[in-house]
Amino acid sequence: MHNPLTRLLLDSIGISKKAPVPKFDKHFRLVYKKLKQPKLDKKIVYFPGCYVDDYDYQIGLDMIWIFNKAGYEVIVPEKFVCCGLPLVSNGFKKDAAKNAKINVSIIKEYKEKNIPVVTGCPSCALMFKKDVPEMFPEAVYENYSGGLMDAQEFLTGCVERGELNFDNKMPEKSIIYHSPCHLRAQGIGLPSIDLIETLTGNKVQNAQAGCCGISGSYGFKKEKYKIGMEIGSQLFDTIKSSNCEIVTTECGTCQVQIQHGTNKKAHHPVSVIRQMVENNKY
Repeated sequence: MHNPLTRLLLDSIGISKKAPVPKFDKHFRLVYKKLKQPKLDKKIVYFPGCYVDDYDYQIGLDMIWIFNKAGYEVIVPEKFVCCGLPLVSNGFKKDAAKNAKINVSIIKEYKEKNIPVVTGCPSCALMFKKDVPEMFPEAVYENYSGGLMDAQEFLTGCVERGELNFDNKMPEKSIIYHSPCHLRAQGIGLPSIDLIETLTGNKVQNAQAGCCGISGSYGFKKEKYKIGMEIGSQLFDTIKSSNCEIVTTECGTCQVQIQHGTNKKAHHPVSVIRQMVENNKY
């Protein structure tokens, strides 16, 4: 993806050569298959989303780690496909409908067994909660209720129930958090801030600086790149002026855009917690 010839080819089909395209990595579900989890009585299903699947498998491993710590064995169904949001955004509604049917049937199977289904990606969560029932009502079942849950929201519940806590003293770090637009649209608050603060004892600064400008695939496009960067400029300036040691946000494309606009790597909140529990690799 970062080869100059590839970038020229992408530019010729409308992906800006200036855009911060992510690098392909090991496929998360191939790594998951080789992973040995502890045998735990409670189970939870994790929908990784395309960013974790293709670009950052470590987020998926960190998610499994924290759920194991809370007493849940993590199931990642092989048949899960893309949530469909990129397809809808680019006009491929029929393909998105097929994906919705596949994914909803899997969610239904596990929820009938009283096994919760979660995702760490706010864009995927919003797609299942809002867009799938509105755009593809034929795909959902009775009592669908949004299909799945935000993983960070579920984990805050684990903390409240006494299922998840860490006794070791955490390093003191300055942390700034960006709330993705697709998280705010769900109206569930900012569970990641609560989670980091409760589990690590560190105060988290909420950037409160609007959209990063990437908006899924929008900011990658040749004709939209400049607009996306202008939209994200307030957030970039806020992060840079904060001088915080750690930048965190749940959304993978927000992470890519933040690094592009600030030269600071952004991390998933669950990854931040893991690194701090395992004694600070930042």
